[in-house]
Amino acid sequence: MLLAGSNNCYEVGQGGRSGRRVRSWEATRYYNRKDKISEKPEVILKKLDAELRRRTREHLEYQKANYPKEEWVKPAHIRNHFGYYSSIVVGSGRCHDTSWDRYRSQFTNGIKNAVTIEELDKLGVNLNIHYYSYNDDSPNGKPVSVDIKTEQEYFIELKKWREWQASSGKMFYLSFHPSSTDAVLHRLRMLRDSKRKPPREKTRVEQGHYFVLTNGNGNLVKYTSRGYRHSYSQTGGKQFRTEDIAEKYRQQLVNKERYQAETWKVKRVDQATSFLV
Repeated sequence: MLLAGSNNCYEVGQGGRSGRRVRSWEATRYYNRKDKISEKPEVILKKLDAELRRRTREHLEYQKANYPKEEWVKPAHIRNHFGYYSSIVVGSGRCHDTSWDRYRSQFTNGIKNAVTIEELDKLGVNLNIHYYSYNDDSPNGKPVSVDIKTEQEYFIELKKWREWQASSGKMFYLSFHPSSTDAVLHRLRMLRDSKRKPPREKTRVEQGHYFVLTNGNGNLVKYTSRGYRHSYSQTGGKQFRTEDIAEKYRQQLVNKERYQAETWKVKRVDQATSFLV
């Protein structure tokens, strides 16, 4: 089940702000085997990975046929900007910012944190199997919709509806009906938070020196979307407890190819400070 919707449909905004994308719960069958309303986790992940290979192959073939070689993108670019090539956004932002790993994590995290049908009922989520009817009729004696409260009920009803599908030639669907989407998401967060380990308590350590990154003109404060901020003070800037920690951070900036990252050097400042460790 995914909380999803169209990229081009937005709620009405308030106070001059644009609304968020319209979303609703849906039982996606895109990665299920044919005619299966539910699927095993290993099958979903296998078919999910197959989609990345398919989309990569199709785009590489398309660009070879339509663009000069110097404009070709590498498979890594398709993976890092998967949303652009599949018109998918995870969360907010743009398709271009949605990577394959971010998209895949929607399924892997969902499988990892899956809840039972009984737990869904306690959360205020109504799971049901239904048939779309324009006049609310009961096709071949079947009700238009059946609520599911337990796992046992699910498999019993699933068998009945598959028999109905075979005889009628029509399709049935599985869906969520949350009492309130925001309330259910809040309860899910509380449930997950209760299972997490409590954060490790930190203690404050006093020491007579610390380390900073300097480029000769100032000390690094932080990087921004447009560059970086620095302090002209000899003792200002982002503080590091040890030289190794400062050097590791500097190397991360270089590896990520941040603006002028190679110009930073580690410098010791002999001044009292404290850190939470």
